[in-house]
Amino acid sequence: MTDEQAGRVPLMFGPAATVWPNVQAGKLKALAVTQPQRAAIAPDVPTMAEAGLPGYSAGIWMGLLAPAGTPPEIVDKLSRAANEALRSNEVLALMSGQGVDPQGGTPAAFARFIDDELKKWAAVVAAAGIKR
Repeated sequence: MTDEQAGRVPLMFGPAATVWPNVQAGKLKALAVTQPQRAAIAPDVPTMAEAGLPGYSAGIWMGLLAPAGTPPEIVDKLSRAANEALRSNEVLALMSGQGVDPQGGTPAAFARFIDDELKKWAAVVAAAGIKR
């Protein structure tokens, strides 16, 4: 951030919570968000796909995981509690203040998402010729 604002770096990618105050202060110009949908914190900023890179998706995400072998009833109970929390005004206010757009969902849908992300980034690593 310091190097970008000093003009040593012409472009940067950064989490909304980090860059948005500087965009609002006129110190940075937001060109696009890297997630598939527009960010609630910056609804007028297009996605990378809207800006001309169809299929681009490199948003930051977080999730709640349990150890392998956790009984399904426990996983379901944790999932219900997490989804309920994501609907509470208190949690939504805290998350939106940090530029986080909560998604929620089922454990199966999250497992598919993680699998898709691993495959996507493995392909990027392979295409770039990055070795272990």
